Amino acid sequence: MDGNDTTTPAAMVDQLLTEITPRTRQRPRIHVKGFGTLSLRGTVWHVRYTFRGRRRERSSKSTDQDVAREFLRRCIEDDSKKNRRETVREDKVRMEALFTALEDDYTNNARRSLKTLRFRLKALRQEFGPDKAVDITPGRIQAYVTRRRHAGVARATVNRELAALRRAFTLAREDGKITAVPHVRLMAEHNARQGFVTVTDFETIVAHLPPYLTDLVRFAFTIGWRKGEILTLKWADVDRERQQITLRREHSKNDEPRVVPVVGELAEIIERRWAVRGTCGHVFHRNGQPIRDFDVAWENACTAAGKPALLFHDLRRSAVRNLVSSGVDESVAMKITGHKTNSVFKRYRIVADDDMRAALARTEAALRGAKPAG
Repeated sequence: MDGNDTTTPAAMVDQLLTEITPRTRQRPRIHVKGFGTLSLRGTVWHVRYTFRGRRRERSSKSTDQDVAREFLRRCIEDDSKKNRRETVREDKVRMEALFTALEDDYTNNARRSLKTLRFRLKALRQEFGPDKAVDITPGRIQAYVTRRRHAGVARATVNRELAALRRAFTLAREDGKITAVPHVRLMAEHNARQGFVTVTDFETIVAHLPPYLTDLVRFAFTIGWRKGEILTLKWADVDRERQQITLRREHSKNDEPRVVPVVGELAEIIERRWAVRGTCGHVFHRNGQPIRDFDVAWENACTAAGKPALLFHDLRRSAVRNLVSSGVDESVAMKITGHKTNSVFKRYRIVADDDMRAALARTEAALRGAKPAG
């Protein structure tokens, strides 16, 4: 002992006891309001919290207090997510519930294709309806595709069914019924139609149509609207004073209203329909009654004109071709026909041999004119 040290033996004992006392007795604790507690063990922070009546304690493996606070928050968040998945009980969710929810979604959003959806769901219900959603694997989906193709179902039809299946899974995940969606791979179709009709062939077809359809068909050939859009057109949508017609949002396939000026051939059609409007509110009608379907009349006229494979929808492609060939800007043509995306519009833009021949002739004439004399 140093001769100058004045520490008494009792004080030395107290100091020694203080040094050997376990640090846990002096371990600081920090209460994090709304979450739990941080406590320091040695140099590492531990977190303690209560979840669903059970006390839980974990090491943050960090000496940083801020890191420990974030770790506490994540622990509670992760336990909450696990609890939600346990509550869902995915093993109890069946495909029929997913299909029903998909139909409800179409109904709630007033989707006009609800009837088409129900048709597509028939095959899906037969294949997957009673099964649990967690049991539907990509392998099972591919086996379904193979069976449908062997049954002679077109690729496009199967793809629309697969799209409905994928949408059903997506909605279920968004609603918290399932946590994962199986991969649904669509097939390449390579079946875009190239059908269109020339002016000469069109006039031949019109000559074989019953009178109540001639203006309707001319309207389609001129403006390129879809059949369903044309059949819903009413006089309330026609402003004869301002010379324009409006396709209401609820009647438009892409859910966007459309306003088109009435000029030329279109104006003549509207005036003829006005003269025979009678008491019917629809622009196109048959003896005062709205036209529901005219597939047979159309097929008979096409067959008589020597174009049996022509579809009424091909008039839409013909209208696009006529507009573009006449020099109409694509953006303007899309507003008239109601195409929402440029990619779809270009699929409808048919290029005929005559168009290409004329283009080559114009190019050749331009090159000849550019050659130096002599």
